[in-house]
Amino acid sequence: MIKRDISTIVPNELINYVSNGFDVVGDIAILKFFGKVDTKYKRIIARVLMDRNKHIKSVFEKYGKIEGEERVPKVKWIAGKRFGVTYHRENGCTFKVDIRNVFFTPRLGNERLRVANQVKSNEVVLDMFCGVGPYSILIAKRASEVYSIDINKYSIDLLRENIKLNKVSNVKVFNGDAKLIVPSFRKKFDRIIMNLPSDSEKFLNLAVKSLKPNGKIHLYKFVNMRDDKDLSEKLNMIKKHFNKKVRIEEFKCGEVAPNILRMCFDISLLS
Repeated sequence: MIKRDISTIVPNELINYVSNGFDVVGDIAILKFFGKVDTKYKRIIARVLMDRNKHIKSVFEKYGKIEGEERVPKVKWIAGKRFGVTYHRENGCTFKVDIRNVFFTPRLGNERLRVANQVKSNEVVLDMFCGVGPYSILIAKRASEVYSIDINKYSIDLLRENIKLNKVSNVKVFNGDAKLIVPSFRKKFDRIIMNLPSDSEKFLNLAVKSLKPNGKIHLYKFVNMRDDKDLSEKLNMIKKHFNKKVRIEEFKCGEVAPNILRMCFDISLLS
């Protein structure tokens, strides 16, 4: 635990400003601070972290919220190698990631496997906000075909590399706005992944029109657990997009901030 390891070398008043956990993407650790911490102490903390975890070669700081459809992270280098590119291994796949230019969270590894395990061999799947391909490539190993879209060109460039890296040949790649690209397919999908928690509802009408009968949507949203109405309001929002009965299952995918959960709503069309 970080706080225990730095308790003798960082002033007590700064300890509570340091997140006790951290994300690891490949050989890069990503820390978060909740108050003003001098750069000197940030570098001390980063060196302790690398000393305790020999596989970590660099440490970056995450600050602010990820905003916009391109989901460019807000990170800055603290210590170790300055290059933000790394290789992350998960669920039998390897992903090249540039933490400075593309969104990627290792916290969804188990969730990605949960979704992929539902996929049948004859399915055609749409990954509407694919990033570097952690859903697309894992699902491609199970599905007939995967259509992958992202508006961030860096993400798409890395996705193309990751397709070769993982030796999958059934992923079709598209760079641009899903609202413009999906209608051009003129086809319907067995399953649609919508991992854009901040804005996914803006694309839900499009997803509904693109879903086969008895298909399934995996829609991600942030839910404020301090607001008793927030979850029910999101469930009602989802139901309003459908003109037939649906089954909605809720899955917690981890806390992204105090009392703020990332949740997946598995939406199944019922015949």
